[in-house]
Amino acid sequence: MNAEDYMRMAMDEAEKAVSEGNKPFGVIVTNQDGEIVWRDHDRAFTLMDPTAHGEVNAIRHLCKELKTLRLDGYRFYTNAEPCPVCLGSMIRAKVAEVYYGAKTEVTASLPIPAELLAKYATSHKIKIVSGILAGETLAHRIKLLGAGF
Repeated sequence: MNAEDYMRMAMDEAEKAVSEGNKPFGVIVTNQDGEIVWRDHDRAFTLMDPTAHGEVNAIRHLCKELKTLRLDGYRFYTNAEPCPVCLGSMIRAKVAEVYYGAKTEVTASLPIPAELLAKYATSHKIKIVSGILAGETLAHRIKLLGAGF
C-alpha cells in the first residue's frame, strides 16, 4: 500500500460522511508498519459536535483504545488539508506524519495553511506531506459538496 491507496480509502470515508449527512472529509490512520489501525470521517452533524471531524474522532478512539495521549509513529491520511482544530489535535497527540490531498481554500471555513500552523508548533514537529492525488481529491470533494452542501 502507498499514500495514494490510503488517500483513495480516505475519499471512501468522505463518501460515508456525506451519506450520513456530514461534510465530505475522511481519514485513514496507519501505524509504523503501514497497517491500517483506524478509519473515520466527519460526524459533526451526526453527533451534533462541531469538533467531531474525522481526525479528531480517530485521535479520541486510538488514545482511548491504546490508553495513551501519544500517537508517536502513526500516520494520518486525509482527503483534505487538516483544519486548525484537527492539525492542533494531531500535534498535541504527537502524530508523526499527516498526508493530505487538496488544499482547502475552495471548501474551507477557515483557510489557514496547515504548513504555516505546524511551523509555529513548539511542543512537537509533525511531518506534513501535501498534494497526494490533489486534483482527484478536490474534484471528489466538490462533487460531494454538490450532493448536499
